[in-house]
Amino acid sequence: MKTLFTLMLAATVSVSAFSQSEVKEKDIIGQWDLIIDLDEIEDEIERDLEDENWLAARFAKSISNFALDIVGEIDIRMDFREDGEVKISVNAFGARETEYAEWYINRDGELVIEDDDNRRRRDRRINIGDDDDVWLMKGDKLVSYEKGYRGRLKRQEVYMVKR
Repeated sequence: MKTLFTLMLAATVSVSAFSQSEVKEKDIIGQWDLIIDLDEIEDEIERDLEDENWLAARFAKSISNFALDIVGEIDIRMDFREDGEVKISVNAFGARETEYAEWYINRDGELVIEDDDNRRRRDRRINIGDDDDVWLMKGDKLVSYEKGYRGRLKRQEVYMVKR
């Protein structure tokens, strides 16, 4: 019985060591680069196309490669400030654009990024991607998760690394 308890305790500790952790304000203040995991997206597209006929799959693969090449050329930098503001700088094909949003850490220790314009219009939260996205620390990265049914988190193909 002792061995079973010890094994269960060890498994619980090892699982929690590899899981995401709560976001702390002191850890996110500063500049971060947004990274889109194009390899993961490409793998997902290939899995989705496995059941298609060869011509449709070839066409869809060509289109998706073109789109992924475009996405790969976009640089997004996020500057989290202590006052709850985040400056979002986008550099795409030589054109630069800057937007501002607000950020906060919810009661579950998840980072939420809220678009100012959308909040004013509808008082709804949007979070750089989807209404159900939150960010959690995983090692030294901020990783995007989609909140699903009953608060289950599904990892997205987007993360941030500190500059």
